[in-house]
Amino acid sequence: MQLASGEATDADRQRWQAWRAADPRHEAAWQRAQAVTAPFAHIPPAQTGVSVAALEKQQGRRAARRQALKSLGGLAGLFCAGWFGWQGWRSSDASADALTAVGEQRDLLLADGSQLRLDTDTAIDVAFSASERLIHLRRGRVLITTAKPKGEGDGDQPPPPFWVETAEGRVRALGTRFAVRQDAGSTHVAVMEARVAIHAGALGHFGFAPTAEAVATDDAPILAAGEAAHFNRLGLLGRSAARSADSAWARGMLVADDLPLADFVAELARYRTSPLLCDPAVRALRISGTYPLTDTDKALAALARALPVRVVPARGNDPAGGLAIRPL
Repeated sequence: MQLASGEATDADRQRWQAWRAADPRHEAAWQRAQAVTAPFAHIPPAQTGVSVAALEKQQGRRAARRQALKSLGGLAGLFCAGWFGWQGWRSSDASADALTAVGEQRDLLLADGSQLRLDTDTAIDVAFSASERLIHLRRGRVLITTAKPKGEGDGDQPPPPFWVETAEGRVRALGTRFAVRQDAGSTHVAVMEARVAIHAGALGHFGFAPTAEAVATDDAPILAAGEAAHFNRLGLLGRSAARSADSAWARGMLVADDLPLADFVAELARYRTSPLLCDPAVRALRISGTYPLTDTDKALAALARALPVRVVPARGNDPAGGLAIRPL
């Protein structure tokens, strides 16, 4: 390119000739280069300069476009990272209004005077407005005692409804004391005082906008004091009498009434940071009694005295492997 540019010196030409003569392969390479460039040899020098300038201009525009695309790509990447980061924060414990650790229970007094008792490993959000009082139960279990809002009874302004929202729907308090537990794929509700209305599939502030039919109390199943139920997004899965265990946990006690050992162990495990396993050979044993949730080791010792089982390390002598309930 330099030889054809008109800017080559005598020294450049001498070095070129010496390079061609130094090795037959150099001469062959030169001949191949000449064959490629021969079709362009007839282009006048003036037009060559214009063509080179046009190519350089075109390359400059392409480089500018590439730089712009890189900048847009970078902005898009930052946007995506920020969006996913925000979504991750929303779904993480860091964004919960209140939560408890494994083995911890906590009392909360809400702005309207309602009282909450959060069970172990529970996370909630609170959203109060002029139109509703809403508790979103992310996970775990909560005992609610609703308060009479200020202004209730004056005949002019009815109190905003009190809701508990889970992954399966909403529970509306009708002047009551009740417990709500988020299970895998279903919600359990137990009523201690007054009544609640169950609106399966009705999700609002934290989920989907509820339909008028979904929140119409007249059409919703009603649970009275002493009743319990499971429901999913399609409706009720079953109703039963409320058990002592549905509220005893709030006093730090696990009440077992002819309970399968597998269920007893699963409930006790919720209060322990290390695994607690139940051997299949003893899962069907039944257990009754009252056991402390605030001291699960004491509860396990009492279990070993009540049934023909032993409590042993789940994996040899590794304390991090947790404990296992095995037959004697």
